[in-house]
Amino acid sequence: MAAAKYDLLDRVVQLLLLVAAVTTIANGLFMLAKPLDWYVFVPTVVTTGPPNQHFIRDIGLAYAGSGLILLYAALDPVRRWRAAAVGGLWLALHGALHIYEVAAGICGPATFWADAPAVIGQPALVIAALAILAARKRI
Repeated sequence: MAAAKYDLLDRVVQLLLLVAAVTTIANGLFMLAKPLDWYVFVPTVVTTGPPNQHFIRDIGLAYAGSGLILLYAALDPVRRWRAAAVGGLWLALHGALHIYEVAAGICGPATFWADAPAVIGQPALVIAALAILAARKRI
């Protein structure tokens, strides 16, 4: 199959997926390599209870896996948009859980807004990338 010809908006899609992938992989690797350092590094996490290294690493695997799938999708997003959807699924569900926790009163809005750049930002990048592809009928 011939190499795809990408225009500016396709490159924007690639950039959105790449930023989501790199930040997601970095977070996952941090969680895997230094779970207790990660626990202290993210200020809102310490309010959720004592650290559990195994649980932090479990979540780190989810982040790393999602990020790797997004990285794969970023290489050819027009052909691999399904991979972008799969890679963004866990991130979107995780973000939805944080929204639910605020709505249910489990955590306060200040905690949500402190977490939002990472928890909502990454899936928002993926959703924006997929929305651009869909609007352009590239899906």
